Amino acid sequence: MINVSGKDLMRAGQKIGYIQGNDIFSHEGRKLGYVQGNHVFNRDGQKLAYLQDDHIYHAHDSQKTRIEDNHQQVSGGEISDVQRAAVRVLLGD
Repeated sequence: MINVSGKDLMRAGQKIGYIQGNDIFSHEGRKLGYVQGNHVFNRDGQKLAYLQDDHIYHAHDSQKTRIEDNHQQVSGGEISDVQRAAVRVLLGD
């Protein structure tokens, strides 16, 4: 589970990354990806996921997750649903 504290992304009390605007960074400061509209992209601009209706769809397979369920995996903070999706896709469970 990932906890959002301000713009910091924490797992088990350790900072694993942070959010700056629409960009998601590792704790070392390396850009992992970004959000644009309802889409999640990696740092090279490849679409990884998108939000539609009540689900997060992965761009390269048939996997989907309910947005509500994603709130349990990426909790806390005041970030958008698409930012939560990006955090989970880019930093894992």
